[in-house]
Amino acid sequence: MLSLRRLGSVVGRRVSAGADVWLAIVLAGAGVYFFSGLFTSVRFDQERITVRVERDHLQVTGLYHYDNPSRLPAWLTLGVPFPVDPDHPVPEDFFLSETDGEGRPGAPLASAWWGEEGRVRLFFRPGEEKWIRLDYTQASRVPAGRYLLTTTRAWRRPIARASFVLHLPPGFELVSSNYAVTPSASTAPGPSFTFMRAEFYPDRDWEFAWQEPAAAVARSQEVLP
Repeated sequence: MLSLRRLGSVVGRRVSAGADVWLAIVLAGAGVYFFSGLFTSVRFDQERITVRVERDHLQVTGLYHYDNPSRLPAWLTLGVPFPVDPDHPVPEDFFLSETDGEGRPGAPLASAWWGEEGRVRLFFRPGEEKWIRLDYTQASRVPAGRYLLTTTRAWRRPIARASFVLHLPPGFELVSSNYAVTPSASTAPGPSFTFMRAEFYPDRDWEFAWQEPAAAVARSQEVLP
């Protein structure tokens, strides 16, 4: 039979070991919450997208607004998917930078490829807001393009404000857009179109197609000696 002193020592060691286990679990959980980016208080609430069409490629610039309303700091692991299909290969590169609401280029962000998707980790102080700028160029083997919108549903909340602009080269014509667009005034040399949404929770991506001038098509089909 254990003496009272011996029994108290055994119980004390077990309680101490159990406390260490629970402390390790709490610390591991806190580490996953604060540093993995899988659980984040950061919100995505605005985007401004500009697509410029060229004869054989698309130039895309996106401005995205994020904010951390929490009183605690937060990490965000931001994925950057691209609309890849046989006619639109993975962009050769992409560029992410921290900017202001006007989209002026700012400090570049250290991003990396994750399969066919870009990735970057962002740190937010309590109450901090950030504008992030994305630039990429994607080859287009057909006179049509697509911008991903349904991926924003992963945030499980509507985007408060979203605006989209499409610029075509001079002489090109817009054939179709699955979102209704209107002509817009622009300093670009060719026709421009736009649409805007509030509390936007898209159920489809933005798909559009254009038609090149006959002279440009003829030139592209010429067979050089």
